[in-house]
Amino acid sequence: MLRRCIRRQGAAQPATAETRQKLLEFARTLPVDDKHDRALAMRGFIATVPGNVLRDPDGAVVADLDTNAFFNRPAPATVNPSLWRNAGLLARHGLFNVADRLYQVRGLSISNMTVIVGDTGYVVVDPGFEDAARAGMELVYHHLGRKPVTGILYTHSHSDHYSGVRGVLSDEEAARRKVPVVAPAGFIREVMGESIIAGPAMGRRAGYQFGFRLPQTETGGVTLGIGPTIRTVAPPAGRAATARSRLPIVPTHEISRTGETLTIDGVRFEFQMATNTEAPAELHFYLPDFKALCLAENANGTLHNALPVRGALVRDVNAWADVLTEAIGRYGDRSEVLFTSHFWPHWGRADILDYLQNHRDAYKYLHDQSVRLMNDGLTGNEIADQLRYPDVLASRWFNREYYGTLSHNSRAVYQRYMGFYDGNPAHLDPLPPEDAAKRYVAAIGGGERGLALAEEAEAKGDHRWAVELLDRLVFADPTNARAKARLADLYEQLGYRAESSTWRNGYLTAAQELRQGSGTPTRGPAFAGLANLPIDLLLDAAAVRLVPDRARGVVLDFNIVDADTGVSRRVQVRNAVLAHEATDRVVTCQPVVRLTAQGFHAALSGQPPAGLKTDEQALLRRFAELFDGPLQNFAIVTP
Repeated sequence: MLRRCIRRQGAAQPATAETRQKLLEFARTLPVDDKHDRALAMRGFIATVPGNVLRDPDGAVVADLDTNAFFNRPAPATVNPSLWRNAGLLARHGLFNVADRLYQVRGLSISNMTVIVGDTGYVVVDPGFEDAARAGMELVYHHLGRKPVTGILYTHSHSDHYSGVRGVLSDEEAARRKVPVVAPAGFIREVMGESIIAGPAMGRRAGYQFGFRLPQTETGGVTLGIGPTIRTVAPPAGRAATARSRLPIVPTHEISRTGETLTIDGVRFEFQMATNTEAPAELHFYLPDFKALCLAENANGTLHNALPVRGALVRDVNAWADVLTEAIGRYGDRSEVLFTSHFWPHWGRADILDYLQNHRDAYKYLHDQSVRLMNDGLTGNEIADQLRYPDVLASRWFNREYYGTLSHNSRAVYQRYMGFYDGNPAHLDPLPPEDAAKRYVAAIGGGERGLALAEEAEAKGDHRWAVELLDRLVFADPTNARAKARLADLYEQLGYRAESSTWRNGYLTAAQELRQGSGTPTRGPAFAGLANLPIDLLLDAAAVRLVPDRARGVVLDFNIVDADTGVSRRVQVRNAVLAHEATDRVVTCQPVVRLTAQGFHAALSGQPPAGLKTDEQALLRRFAELFDGPLQNFAIVTP
């Protein structure tokens, strides 16, 4: 039992006898005779980065990729054996040949970067994060020859597929050479929604999903589920880490319909729209000259997320399954290789069809059976507790729960159709967590009684109830050290047992923060992270940072004219709301400020550009005072 562990304050605990037994039992259910993926993961390997390390532009080591000794052994008792298998395969890194003129850089980042050899240079698909993208291109240059980047393609609007673009191509070179930058319709708006509008809260929760603060050890983070955990290295003494923009180079061409074609540097592309699937803005493409199909992030080697634990717009699982069905029909019989934005490719029509049909069926089953149970009156939590895959789907490695889980996804299907409310009026106006916890603990007889009940639940193996009790105790009294310690131990054991990387990382991060604290929440500058946005998107981002108490009774009405484009916008603050709209003409009775987007951001940040008049500075200063930066590092597992 957990209470028998020898406690080392703040340190990870070993696996309990119960955890070891549960993992042994779990291992017996796995399709261990299916070793197909092991061959696929290394097929076409050419070479990896020198020294198995990533370096920044100055040559300093920023990440260590040497994990062979770590993964070339049986799964330890603190890691689910299925997840350990996944982690070892995803950690294989380097440049891989997928087909003639088609290459991938895998294992340097969470996502894959695909490089297509064009007539005069390289078309790059999904540059991951910057240091990885730069290192990947150096591999390409070394083994395939130094040629210019002649095209960029973003398959979808998640940051691990566009953030590294400047490791491949600078803004200046892209503009000077008129390099085509292609993305699905709505790409920038969806990037804005996740990275800027909801980015602060989503980023904090992403720390739990990806285990950013966990060490890469047997008791820490071992994989991200769809990509490797990269061991970052602290910068040398006296040298600060440099922040880089996470926003992409803006697309020059957006794809808006299935069947649309485009030729980039002699390479023919045929596109399939995959809107509102794994991302709100996503596309697939087929390369007819290579008989190669890219399904972006809709056909990974794992069950994906209908709703990530970091948060996001709920994904349409039915549309996801339908898009895969359409891809099978349009491209299945004419594809010799299938590659994606994560994991490894598949070769041969028979293998591709087997993979896609069974993976499609997993999403279709998830959607249809969740809806069937919903229409039988079950709530999201009840569906999650009941829904299971049939053996024919569960026995395929690519349907395992390394990233998404059937439990979480079925609740997401319910939420998409029915919302967060389950129909029970007792849940219409619930108490906030801290207040409810205090009343709950009082009702069961106080903290000591709660601890005793939690210990009884642990002894019976009823860990979900033990977590419920201990979580209430912590929220009722965050100084209750015994409750926090016991809850941390329990979270840790649940993390060791989890097949899902996101659940493991979440449990282990929670345990870490319960033991060590999460640090002091801080509030950054109001306009931090908003540089380089066009004026309309900058105002959109500012609107969700307006503080009502500061804006009470404030009325502002002015025009801002973009000095680069000449576009005029009317900006109004009234009723503690910021509204803005493009206008055909300047409202002459209102103040007019003429600035570039960069100048506008600088003025709002307290550094007005030269030439701005005194009254204009005063107006923008008064406007900027209404906003505040989002709270960073807010509490999650404590009040």
